[in-house]
Amino acid sequence: MVTARPGQSKVQEAFLIVGFGGIGDHVRCFALARHIAAQHPGVAIDFLCRSPTDRLVPFVPDLRAAFVDDTPHRQFGLRAKLDLAARLREQRYRRVYVVSRTLKSALVPFLAGIPERVGWLGEGRVGLINRPRFGERGLHGETEKVCALASSKGLAGCGPLMPPRMAVAPDLLVRWQMDLPDGPPAASVLALAPGAYNDKRLWPVERFAAVARAFAAEGWEVWVLGGPQEREMARLIAAAVPVRDFTLTPLEDAVFQLASATLFLGNDSGMLHIAGALGVPSVGLFGPTALEVTGPRNPEVAGVRPPGQDIDLRQIGSACVIDALAEQYYRFRPALLA
Repeated sequence: MVTARPGQSKVQEAFLIVGFGGIGDHVRCFALARHIAAQHPGVAIDFLCRSPTDRLVPFVPDLRAAFVDDTPHRQFGLRAKLDLAARLREQRYRRVYVVSRTLKSALVPFLAGIPERVGWLGEGRVGLINRPRFGERGLHGETEKVCALASSKGLAGCGPLMPPRMAVAPDLLVRWQMDLPDGPPAASVLALAPGAYNDKRLWPVERFAAVARAFAAEGWEVWVLGGPQEREMARLIAAAVPVRDFTLTPLEDAVFQLASATLFLGNDSGMLHIAGALGVPSVGLFGPTALEVTGPRNPEVAGVRPPGQDIDLRQIGSACVIDALAEQYYRFRPALLA
């Protein structure tokens, strides 16, 4: 399966990025695409990822198309990898950037015959990676580690860190909003994403409801974003305040939902990374993780953590989160009103 941006012109030379992990990890790779595009103007950059992240690629200015590898975890899937390698070989890539350190992630680019294979040496990948990078363990943030692959000199050769970026064409956003069952938003929108991939990253849903009540009392619309697993959370928040529930919509719709938001609040999750890449003023909730390590590096994202050395998200009160959202709103208000 290939996902491409409509109207994308063909470019003779092309590079490939091999993504990894969850949605947030994949979004981090969009920052690597920015650095590569800046260093190699005119080169097309494609993305190899797991679904449904391929649905984000049409919104990434620095990427041309996506290929999907959905080999189940803990399965090698040699036949599927050989088929994928054959399709990649047809693209005649000159270089590939392999973000993950695993052997499995480096195998397909090798089988595809891509001449320059950039990556960390990782687990027994000598030969599979023939343009190795060094110094990963000396880097603190996950985005910094990803972007350091762009230069043989490491992060020092990349210039100032460029965070991921995504964009929605204004006419497409208006059309999407007009097609909503309840029509376009009639007020400022607070978008909430109460989910995360593990329980330790979840702020209590009743605190999300308290924040929703505070903003609804000021005339804001409240939207709840996520997947089917957040359906019950959306129901609990809706019991406290009227909301628009978007927890049964595809990932590409989440891009439009976030692009429509005035403010965003979420746990350390893929949704927070997408919001940051779209430039939405956001507050992320961090306990066992930290904004400067695993969170988005976009300047529009602020983090809230429990007091002291505590990592339990239950120690974060709703009042300080409301204050953080208000601070983000007034910090970016000139841009929001533009």
